[in-house]
Amino acid sequence: MATVLEEKDAIHETIANYCFHFDGAEFDKWVDLFAEGGTFDAGQRGVHKGRDALRKFVKNVPLTGGSPMMKHCVMNEIIKVDGEKATAKSYIILVRSKGEGALVNGLAGRYEDQLVKQGDQWLFQSRKVHFDLMGDMR
Repeated sequence: MATVLEEKDAIHETIANYCFHFDGAEFDKWVDLFAEGGTFDAGQRGVHKGRDALRKFVKNVPLTGGSPMMKHCVMNEIIKVDGEKATAKSYIILVRSKGEGALVNGLAGRYEDQLVKQGDQWLFQSRKVHFDLMGDMR
């Protein structure tokens, strides 16, 4: 049986994989980080429940050279584990480029997560993003 610290480390990995999979346009892997029936509340970009809805959401992500041209930077995670369930909250800074690597805009906010353990993997049951500070995201 894993210790609480090992469970928290596995949850950190899920949160990091969320960023790397999305930013790397590995959208199938990104969707697989959500439990069946899991929800992503993207604020003004809508609430997406279930893996089919999540796949539809990422189909609308603009790509440049096969990439979304953004980097999610998640930090200051606070994770609480209760058996096979957990909650997490963290800060997010997102930076974007419109090409050639120059940063053009970004945002800062917070994630509120509910996670469930399925097998040996932690998955998002729900993830809600709060956009606290926003640049021009066009």
